[in-house]
Amino acid sequence: MIVFERPKALSPLPFHYCPGCTHGIIHRLVAEAIDLLGIEGQTVGIAPVGCSVLAYNYFECDMIEAPHGRAPAVATGVKRTNPGCVVFTYQGDGDLAAIGTAEIVHAGARGENITIIFVNNAVYGMTGGQMAPTTLLG
Repeated sequence: MIVFERPKALSPLPFHYCPGCTHGIIHRLVAEAIDLLGIEGQTVGIAPVGCSVLAYNYFECDMIEAPHGRAPAVATGVKRTNPGCVVFTYQGDGDLAAIGTAEIVHAGARGENITIIFVNNAVYGMTGGQMAPTTLLG
């Protein structure tokens, strides 16, 4: 009896993330959702700049890299040209809540049929741990 195994939509590569980071857990949850919904062959993920940039190594679906903060715009283009695809972005707080604020607001206002996965670790982790727009006071 198998109790626990790697989701099919998750690559067998070891994660490169820092100890204590939640990206590995979130990757697993996304991959489990892809498996559960049976959408692996029609899913396209968008990975922008930051710690999430290497997400393309870990998901067994088509992945596209996007410029910093522009994942919702890229996802919009993918979805509009391929309406049958399930399109998601995987963005950190620096990417989505800082430079990409306008992109996400406008995608939401237009009602784009895309999924945004917002990983909020409240810090710019890849570039040394500076404060992010979501860093708590104190």
